[in-house]
Amino acid sequence: MVTPMANEHARKNHGGMPWMMLGLTIVVVALFARLGTWQLSRAQEKIDMQSAADSASQQSVITELQAIDDSMLYRQVALTGRYDFERQFLRDNRIHERQAGYEVLTPFYPGNDTNLAILVNRGWVPQGADRTVKPEVSVNNETPVSQVSGLIVKPSAGFTIGEALDDSQADWPLVIQYIDYETISHKLDNIPLLPAVIVLAPGQPDSYTRIWQPVANGPEKHYGYAFQWFAMMLAVIVLFIYLNFLKKK
Repeated sequence: MVTPMANEHARKNHGGMPWMMLGLTIVVVALFARLGTWQLSRAQEKIDMQSAADSASQQSVITELQAIDDSMLYRQVALTGRYDFERQFLRDNRIHERQAGYEVLTPFYPGNDTNLAILVNRGWVPQGADRTVKPEVSVNNETPVSQVSGLIVKPSAGFTIGEALDDSQADWPLVIQYIDYETISHKLDNIPLLPAVIVLAPGQPDSYTRIWQPVANGPEKHYGYAFQWFAMMLAVIVLFIYLNFLKKK
């Protein structure tokens, strides 16, 4: 015998909209929309970066450097000063032509001032078969005065986990996971470090393979990712409508 209470229970289970499914759908749709919008903003950032680099290349060359601001990004520099070849850094996990390696970052003291430094990206070197053996990054002629020509950039740390540098390292050069100016300054006896990096121009003395680009990946990739997120969002909406309205009819 079917009681009135059982009929009411069946009606609620089969005739009404499942509110849990509705809530989950709203959350997923909102997430996919947020991710798609974020990819569009990343695409615009890449466009702005390329535009800033193109504009900066038309400006005059900087020959003295005492401070850094955003208006100086991608500007060309031509400095005289001194490298600190004894205390260099290797930026880990830098891939070039599917091969793992490091970017060589060498402190540079512009002018006659040894109380101010900036990192110089001298290029990429491959990682050996044994990660415990660091690559040789010394120079042939460690002259007291060096000429540096390149561009001022601010590398992104990207997604980071843990400390930038393992303090257990005893031998130079030190391997770093990402650029942390405060940590690097501490390793340089707390010498003030300008929050930027000079990327050596091609053909400079003591340079390695240059892999840096103003925009490593163009906006097209981000537009593609945005399309995927919005397509999945639309698919979730269509599926929800079909299961809860069209299918029942």
